Amino acid sequence: MKKLAVVSILVMCFFSIALPLLRAAEDEAKGTGMSGTSTDFSDMEKTLKQDRADTLERRVSDLEQANRFMAERVKMLEKSVYDLKDKVDRRF
Repeated sequence: MKKLAVVSILVMCFFSIALPLLRAAEDEAKGTGMSGTSTDFSDMEKTLKQDRADTLERRVSDLEQANRFMAERVKMLEKSVYDLKDKVDRRF
């Protein structure tokens, strides 16, 4: 009899915890459904395209800046090499 009471209490506790979680999961699944008008979707598509274009512009700008930095660095290294070459040539 004690085992039956313990098992029934455990089952009641399980369902009191599990049922609200299941309902929350069902509500989330229903909330993710696509609903809206075609204008809403077209607005979202335009926004997404604009965001992608902005991201690409930002990346191109970053690459241009990195390219300028590397070009300056190459000039500095070439100057250092030429200076060292001149020092070596003067010694011989």
